[in-house]
Amino acid sequence: MFGSNRKNKIKIYISLIPRNKGGGANTFANNFVNWVRDNRDKYVLVKNIFKADKAVIIANKAKISSVSKAREKGCFIIHRLDEYFEQNESEYRREKHQSIIDLNKFADVTVYQSRFVCDNVQPYLHAERYEIIINGADPKLFYPAKQSGEYIGHVSWSSDERKRYNLLYNLIEHNPREKFLLIGRHNKTVFPFEKFENVTLAGAVDRKLIRDYYHKMKMLFLPSEKDPCPNTAVEAILCGVPVCYNLDAGTKEIVKDCGIPLERFKKLLDDAELFRSRCLSREDLCFDQVAGKYMSLE
Repeated sequence: MFGSNRKNKIKIYISLIPRNKGGGANTFANNFVNWVRDNRDKYVLVKNIFKADKAVIIANKAKISSVSKAREKGCFIIHRLDEYFEQNESEYRREKHQSIIDLNKFADVTVYQSRFVCDNVQPYLHAERYEIIINGADPKLFYPAKQSGEYIGHVSWSSDERKRYNLLYNLIEHNPREKFLLIGRHNKTVFPFEKFENVTLAGAVDRKLIRDYYHKMKMLFLPSEKDPCPNTAVEAILCGVPVCYNLDAGTKEIVKDCGIPLERFKKLLDDAELFRSRCLSREDLCFDQVAGKYMSLE
């Protein structure tokens, strides 16, 4: 992961060592590490923030003292946020968000992963300088199938109430002629999805295999509310799968004209091929462009 020939290369530190599992922070970190590997002629990853030219700090995943000292030594601090702050939060989330606020005081620039995140978090942070950079995915891993699939898909790695499984359940109940493919921990929710004959429950799929499941879909139903910037929407679109989304989230900023809000589900179902054709030109969601924007910050 970390190169040895560092002469004349820009030294990059990222505050989260990624694992091959779900979650926005892990996915971003994994994509970023792979991007640096692919661009090793110009960049090199370092384990020590004090040796870095630029540091990408993810949420609260860093010691404030280290970030402060690194900045004093000339390291350029980029604070990447994919969060949603609320008034009445659990103790864990209160502590996490307070540490984010404290850390952000030492950031040279704050990167919000959607306008939705910015509008929600900026009033708490009052960051002096910020940018909005929508996330991306690796097009070598996520690319379209030769033709559209036959399933309405749903992907989620959490059983949180904000995932709005109730809306998914109602959709399945009222569309018995459609076939549904559910990826994630749907068996951990209170909804008996297994009772439907038109539902395939794939469970928690290895991230390396998820593309093959996107290829089975003709559309992705993503009812999550207050979702800052879901990676599933990015991955689906790069796979040529249009998205039906909740307006109360950052999802619409990713989807643009490659999908439609929940309330117009039938429209997307009828015109899925038209929306699929729009997905095929979304080069802005390729992680190479996203990482380039991060590295151009100075």
